[in-house]
Amino acid sequence: MFSTKSYPLRIQLHLPVYVIYLASTIIQPNISTVAGFYNGSCPTSSANLTVLHTQGGITMSTNGTLYVGDGASPYALLAFEPNNLTAKQIFTYRNWAAYLFVDATTSLIYATIYNQNSIVIWPSNRTIPNNPSTDCSSVLHLYCTTGIVVDSLGNIYVSSKWCNWVTKWNPNATNATLVAGSLTAASGSDSQHLNTPYGLFVDEIHSLLYVTDAVNNRVQRFALGNLTGVTVAGGNGQGTASNQLNYPSAIRISQRDNSYYICDYYNNRIQRWAIGATYGVTIAGSSTGVAGSALNLLNAPYDIWVDPNATYMLISDSSNCRVQKYVLY
Repeated sequence: MFSTKSYPLRIQLHLPVYVIYLASTIIQPNISTVAGFYNGSCPTSSANLTVLHTQGGITMSTNGTLYVGDGASPYALLAFEPNNLTAKQIFTYRNWAAYLFVDATTSLIYATIYNQNSIVIWPSNRTIPNNPSTDCSSVLHLYCTTGIVVDSLGNIYVSSKWCNWVTKWNPNATNATLVAGSLTAASGSDSQHLNTPYGLFVDEIHSLLYVTDAVNNRVQRFALGNLTGVTVAGGNGQGTASNQLNYPSAIRISQRDNSYYICDYYNNRIQRWAIGATYGVTIAGSSTGVAGSALNLLNAPYDIWVDPNATYMLISDSSNCRVQKYVLY
């Protein structure tokens, strides 16, 4: 999938997640498909609004509408109303919506448009920045936009894949500051650099930013205002061991069980990583990294969303062209 799109947000604030454990055994959740389906391959283009095409970011509004950034022409933002497997097309753009965020207060939808180096806000159709650029000469440039989150004050956090940084834009999007990565846009694996940042999560209570640092196979935590990061998951090389990640693409945090929930993209699994732990536990997909299209398997899980009551999670199972729902308790 990355060979054609070079992925991996959108990332979003959520209430905690419950996952039930009995000794070392994971209680298997109820699993269902809530959008799309797999029929041997993902179609490259279709007007059929029951079909997804190696989709990207997902998010859900307070009224239960699921939004999906479809991955093939005409690159539509799709809306699935509750219990409806047929989508409505919200808008189309020149490239796919890599990550999505719905502002619960304003109902605005923010979409990072991957190869258009910009953010689109719907329904106002506003584009940030005004003049998208394919260079990293300024923090006002978003060369290959990926993850996104908007805080309660309207500040926009967005990651730039090719600039290897995360910037914070004021609510009017007239100015931006660097909050992670290097002003030189250089990639690196030390505590002050990133290499292909994707999904984001902001903990407003503790003023912390989390970044899935994909090529470094780790999740970095930054105290807002401090450009030195701390590795909180992964960072032990690429692999399928419980202390490793392989191209993490999205993260959520549960305050209830003090855990990170990580899309481990190339390992085809979702990892639950207790805060402060040195390893994770597989809660969806295969612990050994095996891809599959069976209901309990994943193939390139790209994004994750957790409902406000922390009763279930949704997974953008991108190479299976579907969105999976896991009931957690």
